[in-house]
Amino acid sequence: MRRIVALSLFGLVAATPLAAQFEGTVNMKMSAPTGGGTGEINMKISVKGDRSATVMSMPASSGPMAGMEIHSIFDPKANTMTTLMPMIAGMANIPGMQNAKGLKTVVDLSKAGQMSAGRAGATGAVPEADIKKLGTSETIAGMSCDDYEITSNGQPMRMCMTSALGRFTLPQMGGGMGRGGATTPPAWSRAFGSKPMFPLKVWSTDGKMAMEVTSVQKGSVPESMFEIPDGYVDMAAMMGGMGRPPKP
Repeated sequence: MRRIVALSLFGLVAATPLAAQFEGTVNMKMSAPTGGGTGEINMKISVKGDRSATVMSMPASSGPMAGMEIHSIFDPKANTMTTLMPMIAGMANIPGMQNAKGLKTVVDLSKAGQMSAGRAGATGAVPEADIKKLGTSETIAGMSCDDYEITSNGQPMRMCMTSALGRFTLPQMGGGMGRGGATTPPAWSRAFGSKPMFPLKVWSTDGKMAMEVTSVQKGSVPESMFEIPDGYVDMAAMMGGMGRPPKP
């Protein structure tokens, strides 16, 4: 009898996941350079296990993109970030864009670091950031997080990190427009790599806020959030067709 009970308990433990994966929505605000200086971008991230889909609302200072919503979808299996940008005034005059919904860019996250290093004239990969746990903690948006200092190229940033929300991946745009492809992500956003760490707050040592989570809501996220819709023109293919092939 004891053996049966023990086996039953073992089976129950074996069937229980080691850590429940988060599913829900994370809202945050982030300071970012725009065409008119620095603006505040509101971001809504839908998280379902190791996948995420982000909607960025562009500020009034972002020129022709002001008020637009840009969608980015992170695929952990392919390690890619697909960004969908709506049509901008005048874009319909570009050959091949007449009936398009907008532009699509696909960034290979495993190569993004090498691309940014090459654009800076470096010969190797982007230098690894020095990560120091500060031994303090905070509660932000109802969640506990631990403070870290991240230093890259002599530039220190502070981050309050949680492991309860999975991996954070900052949306990136580029993938074929201009030199180098993807935009260069800030060092703090890639400091923890593929580890399941999510920043609830990021700020510089002089106190200026770079990013802060304002709310975290658990709830079901529909599969449609992670689907790539038709009707968007691939930016790399378009640039190649215009006689400017994308650089690897």
